Amino acid sequence: MDEQVVRWEYYPRVANHAVTRAFVERLVLKGKRPKTVDAYARAIEDLLAYFTTTNPERFLEADEADLDNYITSLKQRGPKKRGRGGMIDDETKIRYLTGRKLSDNTIALRVVACRRFYDYLLQKRRRSDPVNPIARGNDGRDGRRPERGPATPRKRLPWVPSDEVWERFVQHVLLQEDARTKAMILLAYDAALRREELMSLQVDDIDWARGLVTIRPEITKGGRMRYVPVSACVLHLVRDYLEGNRRALIAAYDGDDAGLIFLSESTRNPSRPLAVGAFDEIVERVREKVGLPALTPHTLRHQRCTLLKRAGVSLDDIALFAGHRSTESKRLYIHLAPSELSKRIREKVEPFDAPIKALIEQVRSQEIPHDE
Repeated sequence: MDEQVVRWEYYPRVANHAVTRAFVERLVLKGKRPKTVDAYARAIEDLLAYFTTTNPERFLEADEADLDNYITSLKQRGPKKRGRGGMIDDETKIRYLTGRKLSDNTIALRVVACRRFYDYLLQKRRRSDPVNPIARGNDGRDGRRPERGPATPRKRLPWVPSDEVWERFVQHVLLQEDARTKAMILLAYDAALRREELMSLQVDDIDWARGLVTIRPEITKGGRMRYVPVSACVLHLVRDYLEGNRRALIAAYDGDDAGLIFLSESTRNPSRPLAVGAFDEIVERVREKVGLPALTPHTLRHQRCTLLKRAGVSLDDIALFAGHRSTESKRLYIHLAPSELSKRIREKVEPFDAPIKALIEQVRSQEIPHDE
């Protein structure tokens, strides 16, 4: 396995601080996933930035009051959004009902990362105070009194559109959007893909004959490979994009015909692979057109899994399909017989997928077919 490369340019303070750099390198050595390493490094970068502007000498020896002030600052600040030059402050976002702009989950993740960092300092004897300044919560087991941690995320159900709203959204995508957007959104939905999984797909990951997409372990959240069944009509949209706009880009700019599926069509980076964050921008653009502010890339995944449950697909099959972590004992099945899983799912969801299938066929019949 190739050694994981840390993009230190994203965390310059962490990279230039001996202790924080050693902490991140330790995460890599322990085999943490790249996304975990990135999240922790960004959190410590933020913590370092906070102490740089308040009291740099307190960074390693911070006490509970120092970290309480830091957590308070997290709850009062706005988020950042991805721009062409990196992450920029975004003052246009709607505040959460709590009055904050950073989500509960973002704050909780940063608090956990900071707690782990101070655990590391204690382990390496880099603190004179033997107490971690960020207290842990507990759920009351072993006769203890339950205690909340300093930043406990609230459990909210994901927003899922009604059938009418979803149909209006799909109609807009198929009738108004370009070939790449159609392929991206409908493939993300039909295969219940995470954003990183969608944007990391390569042309060779698609088994056209069996209607399966291979989700390679290196692009998944939990590092587990899976095969995902995709409907024929959605694969038609993907093929239309591959043989149309994408093929033209490859020919014009000498791109990689067998590389990543989704490529940039901008004049700045023509035929270059799209960054993961580009899908957020595409979904944001579409949701503004259809007036669905709650729609996110992950909504597509939630919508598909919800439909599978409504169609009577078993929770075990849904977990296998979506790559959920809780099916370790049953993972072998999807490797042994992915086509059987595909058949079971297709039989269940056919009545639900029929309107989308009909609309795709209608749209494709009105377009000029590409040369075979």
